[in-house]
Amino acid sequence: MSTLYRLYRPQKFADVTGQEHIIQTITNEICAAKTAHAYLFSGPRGTGKTTLARLLAKAVNCQNRKDGESEPCNECPSCAEISASRNIDVMEIDAASHTGVENVRENIIDSAQFQPTKSKYKIFIIDEVHMLSTPAFNALLKTLEEPPAHVIFVLATTELQKLPATIVSRCQRFTFKKIGFDQMMSKLLKICKDQDVKVDKKVLERVINKSDGCMRDAESLLGQILTLNQKNIGPEDAEMILPTSNARQILNFVDAILNRDVKSAVALINELVSDGVNLEQFAYDALEILRLLMILQYDPTKEILDYSDEDAKLIKKMTKQAPAEQIIKLTDALMARRAQIKSAPIPQLPLELFAVEFSNCHSGLDTESIAANCHSEAPLSGDGESLSPSITQKIKTTLDEIKNKWHDITAGLTEQNHSLGFILKMGEPARMEGNELYLRVPFSLHKEKIEEQKTKKLIEGAMTDAFGEKICLICEVTQAQNDDGEITQLASEFGGEVVSL
Repeated sequence: MSTLYRLYRPQKFADVTGQEHIIQTITNEICAAKTAHAYLFSGPRGTGKTTLARLLAKAVNCQNRKDGESEPCNECPSCAEISASRNIDVMEIDAASHTGVENVRENIIDSAQFQPTKSKYKIFIIDEVHMLSTPAFNALLKTLEEPPAHVIFVLATTELQKLPATIVSRCQRFTFKKIGFDQMMSKLLKICKDQDVKVDKKVLERVINKSDGCMRDAESLLGQILTLNQKNIGPEDAEMILPTSNARQILNFVDAILNRDVKSAVALINELVSDGVNLEQFAYDALEILRLLMILQYDPTKEILDYSDEDAKLIKKMTKQAPAEQIIKLTDALMARRAQIKSAPIPQLPLELFAVEFSNCHSGLDTESIAANCHSEAPLSGDGESLSPSITQKIKTTLDEIKNKWHDITAGLTEQNHSLGFILKMGEPARMEGNELYLRVPFSLHKEKIEEQKTKKLIEGAMTDAFGEKICLICEVTQAQNDDGEITQLASEFGGEVVSL
């Protein structure tokens, strides 16, 4: 069963899942006997590029196909040989292991000059063509410019941007898309029926979500699940094969975060731990949701492919719960927290901190004060962990009011901490964004001092006392100097000098 995707590889165009826009064009060309001399198939892995290349080879060389038809018969010797990958006129070349110019000359250019042995066309299918070296591309280019009439090239790649423009311009180009949720579900259900196995729909949904639009991956995962040799396979059975989160858990977590429901978010995290879910994978899956929410903010018409209709509706609803700026900050903070999971003394702690941080800040995250701290590679500990993210909600206090009271605020703080008062006197309240005060300071040394957890809490507390509203502080450095220059000038301002640097 581990080779299930081979067993169910499409043998005719009608069997292909998705890519209807490509199939329609190619089958029309075959029917009209007007195939191109070179095709370029680009797109994500496992979406049918080499499968369609083989079907094209089969169709143009089929000995029983009638004029005006496009489907191969799958019965003639040519079709049988191509299906079994033993037709000497259809050459599949892995560019990843044949990158050099000599391989291209020997396996492609020289071979292309000879007539097919027993087929109408000699077909060259070059997979991962972007891996070819520059000299190899240059050598291939001449053949693409002046191809023999009996040759068809099919170039396949997952990284179109790496191909020279000269190569791309010589080909008829097709862009493959990820396979949609419903299309994948139909194919998996058909396979289960053929195998006489009943697999719970929730399991199939998890297979689809984990496959990320890749039909080959979905079939491979389903094949692993079917190796359980059970007639009825439920979510608990599949845990051994798919020890990861399901779509609804991820959506519930993100929904709880957006609603600042820290209790539900933390409870869900602990449930994941009890179930043995891979927390790194869960965080990755949550990032996929946040990424989708961010894209939908700017492109509401984007098709949601990898989720059921019910989940897609929930995702669209979530886009209205937070503006794009918040989604971006959330994404940045979660990426940072995910990186800490491996080294954390308590594996779920980074995700719990992520939930608490957003809940505490009511409606936003400060990327500079949270994510910057999170990106540290050091293991998590109780020290130096910032839990006072900025708030982006609208407040009544204005920048002018802060400037008018800034002297009083710094004077009060000087009584508690003389050096802090000195630094703040050198700072300048620059602007307000929501309830975030951007304070400009001359040197990075000042910024580092102010952003210490205890110091920042002290300053923000003083502003809360002064204005009766929660104001979050963000530091900006106005001068770009090296550390030696900063230390020298700072010493000078204290009336001293640096003896040696």
